[in-house]
Amino acid sequence: MSETTRYDVVVIGGGPAGSTLAGLLAKRGRSVLVLERESFPRYHIGESLVTGMIPVMEELGVVDELEARFQRKTGINLVWGKDPQPWRTDFSATGGVYDHSWHVRRDEFDQILLENARKLGATVLEQARVDDVVQDADGTVTGVVYTHGGKKQQVSAAYTVDASGQNRVVTRKLTDVTFQEDLRNVAVWTYFERFTPLEAPEDILVEAIDGGGWMWGIPLSDTELSLGYVLPATQLAEATAQGRSRTDVFLEGLAGSRIARTMVDPADAGEMRTARDWSHISERFHGPGWVAVGDAACFIDPLFSSGVWLGTSGAWMASRALDAVLDEPGSEEQALGRFEATYQQLYNDILAYVRFFMDPNRLREEYMERAQGVGRMYIENSRVGFISLISGIKALPELVSFDPMGVEGIQEVMQDRAARAEAAKAAKGGDGEPAEPGTETDAAAVAAPVG
Repeated sequence: MSETTRYDVVVIGGGPAGSTLAGLLAKRGRSVLVLERESFPRYHIGESLVTGMIPVMEELGVVDELEARFQRKTGINLVWGKDPQPWRTDFSATGGVYDHSWHVRRDEFDQILLENARKLGATVLEQARVDDVVQDADGTVTGVVYTHGGKKQQVSAAYTVDASGQNRVVTRKLTDVTFQEDLRNVAVWTYFERFTPLEAPEDILVEAIDGGGWMWGIPLSDTELSLGYVLPATQLAEATAQGRSRTDVFLEGLAGSRIARTMVDPADAGEMRTARDWSHISERFHGPGWVAVGDAACFIDPLFSSGVWLGTSGAWMASRALDAVLDEPGSEEQALGRFEATYQQLYNDILAYVRFFMDPNRLREEYMERAQGVGRMYIENSRVGFISLISGIKALPELVSFDPMGVEGIQEVMQDRAARAEAAKAAKGGDGEPAEPGTETDAAAVAAPVG
């Protein structure tokens, strides 16, 4: 093993959350090493972004490139609830400066962020596999052992950030995870080169399907539509046991739609892809010497395209918290405790609303009225409250003003953290981490997360 090198922060994973955190810390003059196990560009799903992540993209300096490279996304076209007609809500309804986001090809988008982290000063190693997490006698994480270019090396850092996605390199070892049992879903999707666009051609389609589940339709360009079917993992497992293929299941979902089926010819479907999207949250987002962001910390059903927003928002806050702690080492519990509490609140807010929305038998106004009361802001107009919540705009004041060293509310943060730890312990009956979701689908169906 080669001689140990040292950085302020080592980041495991170069996806959106890891690249965002690395870029922001490097921009502040911190020494950062990113260890990415794959070689970019690489394929990934999670192609539709929301406006709530634009401010952090502005801070990273990549908005102009996103605007030049990708299809605009101006709103959401929904086929959901008791109302027989599709209904639309658009980002401009919030009245702010962010009237659109983008539909992106994730291989390109993720590479933009990773290259930007390099440009801002982070050291980035691709095809670098983390083999072990290094801890001292007290259990504090002090770095990692990794293999790159056929050589095993060790790096030490004041903080190790787990941005490794569903691999959860650090959190799998050092904290428990809770899977949302009612949201153990699987996505089956493909691409169409020919399609009929929606009336608002830049919208994403979100459509409830007769028989269970829902479909997305994402226009990546004038000649490419991403179309996916999200359904309970048990439903796919039952279909597989009956001898039906993933293509059969996808086409059954398409046939059960009202709008999606009018957009494409089933005969034009490309190769079917399958991935799990089991919503989960880690009990802790930080510990001695480590922090978690992105899917390594938490993941939520992609119904509202919140995955990249949630991950980059967590990274945005974590970068400020780590910057503060590196300046004042004794402030870890306050700064990282505030980061964790705020990040988990973002997750819990959107989780609560997704659960409410998942019932496709409510009236449109019920969905909108419930959105008003979620989070810490109250918006009088229910339609504005709905789009503000699902676009991430509603959380922006708290994110933009996030101060890891603020004294206001710190006692409540610590009490909330202790209460959550006790509740998690009681729920598990004192046992350790629950088993990972099992083999209720074929191996290909659990190969990668959605989001």
